[in-house]
Amino acid sequence: MAVQADQAPVVDVARRKRRRGQLGLAGSIVVAGAAAAAIYLVMAPLLALLATAFRGPSDLLPFEPGAHWTFGNLIDVYVNTSLVSSVLPNTAIFVAGSVTVTFLTAFTLAWLVERTDLPWRTTLFTAILFPLLVPGVVMAFAWTLLFAPNAGWINVALRGVLGLGSPGPINIFSMPGLILCQGIASVPFVFLLLGAAMRTMNPALEEASSASGARPLTTFLRVTLPVLRPGVLAPLILATLVALEQFEMPLIIGFPARINVFSTRIYFELNPEDELPAYGKAAAVALLFLVAAVVLLAIYNNLIKRADRFVTVTGKGYRPTRYPLGRWRVPALLFVGFYLAVGAILPAVVLVWTSFSGGSNESLNLDAYRALFADRRFWPAVGNTFLVAGLSAGLITLVGALLAWQILRLRFPGRALLDVVSFMSIGIPSVIAGFAVMVLHLTIPIGLYGTVWILILAYSYRLAVSTRLSRASLMQIHAELEEASAASGGRWLDTVRRVVLPLLAPSLMASFVLLFIVGFREFTIPMVLQSEDNWVLSVIMWKLQADRQTAQAAAVGTLILLFVTPVIFVLRRQLLSRQGDS
Repeated sequence: MAVQADQAPVVDVARRKRRRGQLGLAGSIVVAGAAAAAIYLVMAPLLALLATAFRGPSDLLPFEPGAHWTFGNLIDVYVNTSLVSSVLPNTAIFVAGSVTVTFLTAFTLAWLVERTDLPWRTTLFTAILFPLLVPGVVMAFAWTLLFAPNAGWINVALRGVLGLGSPGPINIFSMPGLILCQGIASVPFVFLLLGAAMRTMNPALEEASSASGARPLTTFLRVTLPVLRPGVLAPLILATLVALEQFEMPLIIGFPARINVFSTRIYFELNPEDELPAYGKAAAVALLFLVAAVVLLAIYNNLIKRADRFVTVTGKGYRPTRYPLGRWRVPALLFVGFYLAVGAILPAVVLVWTSFSGGSNESLNLDAYRALFADRRFWPAVGNTFLVAGLSAGLITLVGALLAWQILRLRFPGRALLDVVSFMSIGIPSVIAGFAVMVLHLTIPIGLYGTVWILILAYSYRLAVSTRLSRASLMQIHAELEEASAASGGRWLDTVRRVVLPLLAPSLMASFVLLFIVGFREFTIPMVLQSEDNWVLSVIMWKLQADRQTAQAAAVGTLILLFVTPVIFVLRRQLLSRQGDS
């Protein structure tokens, strides 16, 4: 046995070398092209951003005539400025508050759905995920219609019931309002991750604790939480990353209240009212933002690596125990119903109603839709949205699958670095990705800036999603299948086409669907890189709302809901089938 163990690494290295030799010219070009694409999509923009932070003056691009190396941008941004006195504390309060709301709500929902006898669990599972498909700009706009201090539906109703005067009593344009909106918006994402951790937890330890006489609360605190710790901390870190990069809610809800956070500060540095864009200052702000994200990502990665210490799912069969709610069933249903009402039902209702009524109590009509369809900006935005979401999802899926294959199957210099590059993309906030792509393509005059193609490239930095999904599937495909194809005379491209891709098809489809949803709901990147030739639906909605064309903005939001609704059924089928398998 010892001899076999010693020989295993040697055999593995020999196999990797043999596979590298079997690639051929075409295969080598494809693999090298995927690696180059990953570096270009992720690292090239970040290097351009780094150079911009240390080049001055602030209103010049890093390598324009007259630019020079300097620390002036960092001094201007970090010494005696509002960034330290206002933006940094606001960002910390916003992130901490929204993550707290998100995590407490998502944990409670996941526990109720996965570990109790809550009625209609399958239906509620699907309904809770619905806001995950809706762009953040749509949710933010809907909540302003519901909770605006003067004309918001909920405020008008509360004033009528309580006999209060205008405005209020709820003011969404405040830090508590911003925290609650962002916290609720992020719940589905964290709920999905926490639900998976709870679903695969072996309840034997909890049953042993109960058999020993421990009360349910004691079992929960001393057994359940320690076992779930890795599955809980990892979503907590990701929720913090998500809150840190948010732009939609701070722009639409925080900006009217003069609440500035990191993401909006970068945006307004790039879009000053009366001055040239301050590229250097924006890059200096982005550096701290990026460092914080990378640190959080490193912590997350460490948690994932240590997760096997807490594995409770083994080869032995088990059936998760569901706790009876008893008298708590009605409060639990009320809690879930309240979340769904605020997070999904009321926003959808107010959007549809406003699109047909214009926000008044007069008869319903199609005027907003007629005006929208006659707007010369609308139909190109529809085409751009589908084009950018579809092509970027396809590009990421292809490049990510090729990266996963060469990281797993080949041994070459720089392999570990390539793995890091592919994974770190998950920790790059959208506002930084958009700004970095802007700087890169303004510096390199290749004619892409201002077109839909720059959006496709900017969206395509999210390689971590595809790489991780493809890697997980490839690890279940034994390399002997590829070796058998090669031994039969098949070229590498034939092996990939006839053996690898058919076996990877489910994970590739899942990657494409997920990335298409992310691309369709993207708002931050197209806002940073916007021009009249590359507007997408989320940007059109923002511009209509900024022009106070509320009914048309609501019509755009309603159409976005219609576009993403079919995806709900695809996602529901995939998620519930996996839930059944688990």
